[in-house]
Amino acid sequence: MEQYVAGLDDTLTKLALGQDSETIRVATSTLNTQFYNTSQCVPALVEIITKSPHVQVRQLACVELRKRISKWWLEQDEATSAAIRAKLLDIVLHEQQNLVLHAAARVISAVARIDIPEGKWQELLQFLYQCCNSPNAAHREVGIYCLYTLFETVSEVFLEHLSNLFELFAKTLNDPESKIVRVTTVQALGKVAEFIEPENKEDVRMFREMVPGMVNVLEQCLAESDEENAGKGFEVFDTLLMLDTPLLSNHLAQLVEFFLNVGGNREIDDSLRVMALSFLMWAAVYKQNKLRSLKLVGPMIERIMPIGSEEDPEDIDEDSPSRLAFKVLNSLATNIAPQQVFPIVLQNVINYMQNPDANYRKAAMMAFAVVIEGCADFMRPNFNDLLAIVCHGLKDSEIIVRRAACMALGCLAEELDQEVAENHSTLLPLVFNLMNDTNPEITKHACNALDAILEGLGDDVVQYLPMLMEKLLQLLDNAPQTETKATVTAAIGSAAHAAGEAFQPYFPEVMPRLRHLMTLKASNDEQLLRGVATDSTGAVAEAVGAQMFTPYIQDVMQLAIEGMQLDSSRLRECSYCFYSIIARVFKEDFAVYLPTIMPSIIASCQAEEKDDFNLEGEIDLTTSDFDDDDDGFSPFSFNSAIADEKEIAADALGEIFENTRSLFLPYVEPTMNELVLLSAHISEGVRKAVTNSFFTFLQTFYVMSSPAQWIPGLPLKYTVHENVDSMIKLVLPATLKMWDEEDDKMVVVQICQEFVETIKMVGPAVIADHVDPICQHLLEIFEKRALCQQEDEVEDGLVDEDEQAEYESMLVGSASDLVGALAQAIGEGFSNYFNGFLPHITKFYKKTKTGAERSMAIGCLGEVIGGIKGGVTPHTEQLLTLFLKAAADQEEEVRSNAAYALGVLSAYTQYDVSSQYNTILGALYPLFQSQTLPNVTDNAAGAVARLILRNPEAVPLDQVLPTFTTALPLKRDYEENEPVFECIFALFRANNSFVMGHIPQFLHIFAQVLGEEGQVKDPTKASMIELIRALDAQSPNLNIRSSELAQYL
Repeated sequence: MEQYVAGLDDTLTKLALGQDSETIRVATSTLNTQFYNTSQCVPALVEIITKSPHVQVRQLACVELRKRISKWWLEQDEATSAAIRAKLLDIVLHEQQNLVLHAAARVISAVARIDIPEGKWQELLQFLYQCCNSPNAAHREVGIYCLYTLFETVSEVFLEHLSNLFELFAKTLNDPESKIVRVTTVQALGKVAEFIEPENKEDVRMFREMVPGMVNVLEQCLAESDEENAGKGFEVFDTLLMLDTPLLSNHLAQLVEFFLNVGGNREIDDSLRVMALSFLMWAAVYKQNKLRSLKLVGPMIERIMPIGSEEDPEDIDEDSPSRLAFKVLNSLATNIAPQQVFPIVLQNVINYMQNPDANYRKAAMMAFAVVIEGCADFMRPNFNDLLAIVCHGLKDSEIIVRRAACMALGCLAEELDQEVAENHSTLLPLVFNLMNDTNPEITKHACNALDAILEGLGDDVVQYLPMLMEKLLQLLDNAPQTETKATVTAAIGSAAHAAGEAFQPYFPEVMPRLRHLMTLKASNDEQLLRGVATDSTGAVAEAVGAQMFTPYIQDVMQLAIEGMQLDSSRLRECSYCFYSIIARVFKEDFAVYLPTIMPSIIASCQAEEKDDFNLEGEIDLTTSDFDDDDDGFSPFSFNSAIADEKEIAADALGEIFENTRSLFLPYVEPTMNELVLLSAHISEGVRKAVTNSFFTFLQTFYVMSSPAQWIPGLPLKYTVHENVDSMIKLVLPATLKMWDEEDDKMVVVQICQEFVETIKMVGPAVIADHVDPICQHLLEIFEKRALCQQEDEVEDGLVDEDEQAEYESMLVGSASDLVGALAQAIGEGFSNYFNGFLPHITKFYKKTKTGAERSMAIGCLGEVIGGIKGGVTPHTEQLLTLFLKAAADQEEEVRSNAAYALGVLSAYTQYDVSSQYNTILGALYPLFQSQTLPNVTDNAAGAVARLILRNPEAVPLDQVLPTFTTALPLKRDYEENEPVFECIFALFRANNSFVMGHIPQFLHIFAQVLGEEGQVKDPTKASMIELIRALDAQSPNLNIRSSELAQYL
């Protein structure tokens, strides 16, 4: 044994003190092959820890021992085990070096994990309690640290004696001598917190009593500028925020005040201020309801805004108080109702824009930029006034303000693209001017803003193309910074996307430049540029079309494949996006590349994720630092770059199958297997991509089966192809399992949207076996009981239900769309489910709700009635009252949905509502007058048509038809052409005096409708042509044969 110990000691010493990689490699190999393959290594390592004179060797021996315990501990005889336990306790009492001490404590923890559940080493806890109460500070430090590490592995032992533990921690939190004891107690309390259940009120109460003492410890660390220990305290408070158990609630107001003071104190080190602001950012996520009920949102914004006026560091990746301040504002905006956030931010923005100090004006623009994401719908009605503020910033004399204003404009263009596009004549000249700025930073940000504007511009871009392309190509050729070139390249792609075929004249100039950029690879900057060029080449290909792009296809596909094979997640992402677009452009012709690209896409789905920290506490043997402290331990590994790559790969699979169809079939099984595995990925982006591809696969199989039109109703009245059925049986259980466990709102939104789209295409076959669980999930959303809505405990009922964050509105909106789609697919059989949904949906129609929410409620009810038809009868009176009120709503979208709902309710209820016709017509009449949203009048015309079809005698036709006819042809909502023309045909059949007296006017309407593809469905088109022929035969003097309708005779 002595020889074995000496050999092990010698090898460990070489490893710990070795300077060259070869020595380290040989030593590592020797350890694994000659020493760690026998149970003797355990007592031998203990002996080395007790005797080695080298700190590094003792620490390394502890680390290695901990890793061997799980394999070899049970192989030791009882006498050896007892001796080792005693030696370990002796080591922690006498070891002077903290690194060794901590590593040894974790060995004790590893042994205890095995022994204590077996009823062994009972004296350990008694020993640690004695240490914690020792008059010797070093012993107290050992005791509390061992308790902390032990809690990670054998927590159940402590949970039975929590009151004793809290009693001990109350003392150690206030240790008179040792800061280490106080800080470790805070960390230990952080561990304890993870095991306290909300229903254990006494445990919650005892923990809450500890919070002020924990804050005191953090305050002491800050006062001493002890960044390391303060960091540990901040980390614990961040963890407490995220737990389901409301441990901080009683102290949240004081905590927010404390962290605001730290965050705003310029005397404190920036890194500590960043940590304090980070707590406030997470508080907005996890304690949003509590912040609202305590009325802390306004004071937080007022205190955060000045921090934003501090100078930012040069390095854009470096966190600073000012940057964290904007993250806090973004977190408030995206998690809390915009009514509570935006007005206060806006008032500060207006005030700061008047400040002579440019840093305040910069803060105003940045604050405005970061709250757009969560407040876009709320901002929409006042868009023009808000845009004026940004335009003012774009013209500011100071660079930092103009740069921030460009960011604000970019955010506006992303979230409110339609409104920004409508103001192109104001904005683009301003942006073009900034692109001429002498400062390259401004040029870059102006191009970013331009890129965002172009994304939503559509045909309006054509008038600017000559000047725009000249400017972009000049910048591309001459910009000094790679980053600016990348932004310009992206803007070229967006210009192509917006312009479509109108981009063709610029293709010969643009394509050689993009091709050159796709060859770059020498540095990270060049690879960044290569990636952007790959993206833009895809946009250009889609704009100019397959025919024009064909000469380049082989060359650029080869470059994209080369990029995919370089060691860069980002380039693989760009290649996968490129393949998706090229597959869209070239359809089945793209399939020739599948054997080359599919192995790589599947490999990306399978890529192993390892983060920068190593979870098993493995150490880098090429450094002298063997700190085995696992405080950053996480039960999962996560690497955001690889997660992004998986997201794009998963998304590309659906897109490529959709476009290559039968030629993709050999890859369906392996890719579906990968998608199912990825459906439980920690990244919400990956889960959204998986959901998208699941349903794309299902829809593609359906389209490939050349299906007949589906028939509503359950049990099913039609069949689907066996491939479609197999895909339903795979996709639905996987998706519902995701939904059961999904805690991210936007993933649930995606699931709902995919269901809606697929049900509309495939019909009730998709959900035939799963209606109950889907409806249960939807009910939970309406009742705010869904897992993704449980960010925060709601206490005292103080939260105003009429104000909710926009993500919550999107969630409820997507759920209501799915209710409507289910009703359309299931038909009258959905009536029983509707009875449960009705009260939840109607509560979204009241004055205090936003226009979007009111529109959602009325729109959903109209969709459902269109599906359940006669099943709406019991609710007729309630809904008629509601829809009449909504028809006079101040928001046009609500009025439009109300018109549709009045029409379908009147058409399908089995009650005779003809006595209400005059009231209904009175509500609809104003909707024919000067509505800026064409859908309003279209839906009003559809409603009138349905009233006439249901009971023509109850309608004063001579008064109604002149107004009705002025709305024709419909401008946007062509679905309503079906009832409108069914009504007109019926009036012609009945020889109605108005229509017979206005035949030329109706013929003109028919000509317009028939002249535009997609205005009416085929049966309606056939009936219209039949009527035209009858009128021609009946009245040759109408001269139809010499009109544009002659082609239909």
